[in-house]
Amino acid sequence: MKFIIAKKYLPFTLAALFFISCSKEETAKPAPSPSENVKSFEAMNTFMTIKSYGPNASEANDSAEVLVQQLESLLSTTRDSSHIYKLNHSERYPVQVDAKVKKLADFSLEMAKETDGALNPVLYPIVHAWGFTTENYRVPSDSEIQNILPLTDYNQVKISETGISMKPGMMMDLGAVGKGYTGDQILALLKSKGMTSAILDLGGNVQTLGCKKDGKKWKVGITNPWDGPPIGGIEVCDMAVITSGGYERFFEKEGNRYIHIFDGKKGKTVENGLSAVTIIAKSGLYADALSTALFVMGEESAIEFWKKNRNKFQMLLLREDKSAIYTNELESVIKFTYNINNRIVID
Repeated sequence: MKFIIAKKYLPFTLAALFFISCSKEETAKPAPSPSENVKSFEAMNTFMTIKSYGPNASEANDSAEVLVQQLESLLSTTRDSSHIYKLNHSERYPVQVDAKVKKLADFSLEMAKETDGALNPVLYPIVHAWGFTTENYRVPSDSEIQNILPLTDYNQVKISETGISMKPGMMMDLGAVGKGYTGDQILALLKSKGMTSAILDLGGNVQTLGCKKDGKKWKVGITNPWDGPPIGGIEVCDMAVITSGGYERFFEKEGNRYIHIFDGKKGKTVENGLSAVTIIAKSGLYADALSTALFVMGEESAIEFWKKNRNKFQMLLLREDKSAIYTNELESVIKFTYNINNRIVID
């Protein structure tokens, strides 16, 4: 059995084009002024970088790191002091949780309904059975999966003023939306502290505040799901660019590849011909949710969903055959540097 776990560190993430292109220039520059600061740290099981411009940028970025730590302490599925952990290990319901957790859980449940379960915040028991929560990877039997599936019914989750209630044995995981929500909260904090321009790379989730300091658009690289340097880039201002793909975490057994993204209806890893889905939207939370949901849906359903919500987001679908499908509004802002086999623009 071959196990492969890939974490998206900064030089090879969606932000790669911007950060690599500016790195040589920055080595020749004097130390950044108080109005410019770059801060990197580890949190939420990934590597994060914040680059911001404005008065006292260093202090603002320090505050942002504290905010990330606070959110992680609420949302972690493994820290026994977190509100999610307490919810998942409670014997009595409802469980009172922080307002932020309740809000995020409520959003996730609404998205579960809107995407017909493609985004499922209570899929944790299935993910655990496959070993992705412990790194003890295995392929559960069909009968085991069928026994677990009732514990992943998001309709059994109830949110009220007194807290969150679930069916005993159910477990919640807000990881599919946690970094997008965190990015939104960071940008709001930076803006409140006078930052006029910023770019965040939260383990591959890229979000921007305004444009670059010189007024030009940020150039956000698109991760190559087939290995190698970024396949191209997208120019954005004040937007989130978030990708989900099977290349991030997976294991192989007996010639089969099992990725960390699951079809909640089947309780099995997704196999639909897609390599990655990139969402571009104003809200990091919304983009994070959709990058996972549309990957699960597959090409046809993702396109249909976009056509019904075209004013809310744009998307890029990368197929396993190294072809690309993207929405028409990206035509003027996307540039490919990789030899894509076929490009299809939808409108």
